[in-house]
Order: sequence, then C-alpha cells, then structure tokens
Amino acid sequence: FATQGTDRKDVFFYQADDDHYVPRALLLDLEPRVLTNLNTELPKLFNPENVFISKEGGGAGNNWAVGYESAEKVHEEIMEMIDREADGSESLEGFVLAHS
Repeated sequence: FATQGTDRKDVFFYQADDDHYVPRALLLDLEPRVLTNLNTELPKLFNPENVFISKEGGGAGNNWAVGYESAEKVHEEIMEMIDREADGSESLEGFVLAHS
C-alpha cells in the first residue's frame, strides 16, 4: 500500500478505506466557484474535511485588505484544519504552499 516498496506515497497521500489514495492537501478559497467546481468534477479525490470555502462567498475581489480581514475572521478554523492534517502524519517535514 502507501508505504510498501521504495515509493513513499504516504508523504503526499494517505490511503482511504476503499484503497484509493487521497492527497494530503488543504484547499482554501474565499471565493467558492473554483473549489465547488473541483468537488463537482472530482468528488472523491480530496477529503471534504480539508476543503474550506468562505461562508460569506464573493471572495476578496483582488483586494488585499478584504482578503486579510476575511482571513482574520476564519483563521481559527483554518489552523484547526492544519493541526488535524499535521497530527495525521507520522513524520511531518514541512508544507508546500501554492497560491495565486
């Protein structure tokens, strides 16, 4: 499975109950359109508990101040998601962050 052989799939994936691999990923977005489309097209790929979509919707509209203020309101929920995912790994080495 994820740790057998020399291929360490368990670094970036964990194995679900039905033997498919789920990415160790947190998906965060203040604007719901992209993540909603992703979950519609690939519903079993990501763990639904690791997807955060702002309840207010609408996004930040390319306005840094709006994004900062919105993130301040939800940072506890996001930190809980990060803690949960970090606790589930055997030897956390770091994070890979990609944003646009």
